Amino acid sequence: MNVRIIANPVAGGGRGRRMAEALQDYLRGKVGEVELVLTKQAGDNEPEAARPGADIVVAVGGDGSINEVVNGLRESEAALAILPAGTANVVARELGIPTDPEAVGAMICDGHFRDMDAGVRDGRRFMLGAGAGLDAAIAESVSQQRGRKSSLSKWVGPSIKTILRYSFPAFRVVADDEVICEAGQYAIIGNCRYSAGVFPATPEAKIDDGLLDICILQNLNPLRLIGLLPSVRTGRHIRRKDVIYRQFRSLELSPVSDERVPFQVDGDPGGQLPVSVCVEPKAVRVIAPRLTV
Repeated sequence: MNVRIIANPVAGGGRGRRMAEALQDYLRGKVGEVELVLTKQAGDNEPEAARPGADIVVAVGGDGSINEVVNGLRESEAALAILPAGTANVVARELGIPTDPEAVGAMICDGHFRDMDAGVRDGRRFMLGAGAGLDAAIAESVSQQRGRKSSLSKWVGPSIKTILRYSFPAFRVVADDEVICEAGQYAIIGNCRYSAGVFPATPEAKIDDGLLDICILQNLNPLRLIGLLPSVRTGRHIRRKDVIYRQFRSLELSPVSDERVPFQVDGDPGGQLPVSVCVEPKAVRVIAPRLTV
């Protein structure tokens, strides 16, 4: 079994390289060839994951790094392993993957897999989720200001400024060929339960049910959004009459005016509406802890 470790060296405030090297040291002598690749810039993960020669490709970084790796694996039979070293690590959290390199190395040697669904937008996979509206605007703001090292603190200032300035333009939502909302203002699409690492925005989402979840908020302004936060933190927001929550296999989002509505994919900027999204069931084979009964 050959393992290729692809690491973002500045992930987690600079811990990415150290964690990747610790994983490499642990795996030496326990598996076949262990290759370590340190990326230099965004986009490097995908071609490295696509190169043949590895049975398992390890993504060391955050959800953005995982996104690139799973897209690189589209034509490969290699499995994905994750060593979470990013800001939020939502996919790893959903799978119960630890942050300790030796623990992840032990999981790789154990060889237990889970098949995880993927969302697809314009032929590209996403694993965590996507969003239209406010969180996409925040992702754009953060991406413009992010330096060499990423941390949660770098989201705080841009998030506050964007919330206060955002105009909440409306959009139409069609799920499985049914119009479910004519004037949504903020939509979170989830393959995982959590958004932004701490908010269970799509609390009924499951990574292997063959469906994606969407939560749509309407009639928003900054004060009303802040008032929703307590219920969002507990997942109770989906019971509100002014919130639309559905599961779907295919989705279309389109603006209802000329005002631009941004879109994000796995926490990174993803252009603007209109967009189409669908699910690719059990698309990615992932090294994961064994489930306890």
